[in-house]
Amino acid sequence: MNDGMVERLVRVDAVENGHAWVVAERGGGCGACSEKGGCGHAALMGEMPPVRIKVVNRLGVRPGDWVVLGLPSGALLGSLTLAYGLPLGGFLLGAVAGAAFGAGAAVVAAVAGLALALAAGRFVFASRRADPARPGMLRLAAAPIRDGCTKA
Repeated sequence: MNDGMVERLVRVDAVENGHAWVVAERGGGCGACSEKGGCGHAALMGEMPPVRIKVVNRLGVRPGDWVVLGLPSGALLGSLTLAYGLPLGGFLLGAVAGAAFGAGAAVVAAVAGLALALAAGRFVFASRRADPARPGMLRLAAAPIRDGCTKA
């Protein structure tokens, strides 16, 4: 993994209009080995469907190819802060401001602060030309080797 980069190996499912649809399997196992979902732990936790993502096809990939997607960790953190921190901050700020006028006003002000923060976050996300938290293709990769779990 590169410094400051979150990477994930994915399989190309389809290609259309300069974009590729890639499929990322969700690991259902315990993380002790590379055989995610192949042991009893995954059965107990339940299967999760794979994630399908549309990305710009900068590498000229074809269906069946394996690629590494990358996302700068700072972009991920910034988007998460905007998506979760801004609404939480608006809610809390509204609650504190409304508390000076009583419990009922605190509830109304908290909901209003949450609504304003959600609208502000939506505006900020919509005004971006490109989403910095959108993964991009880094390089072609070999298909992963599927072997049994050998770690206890």
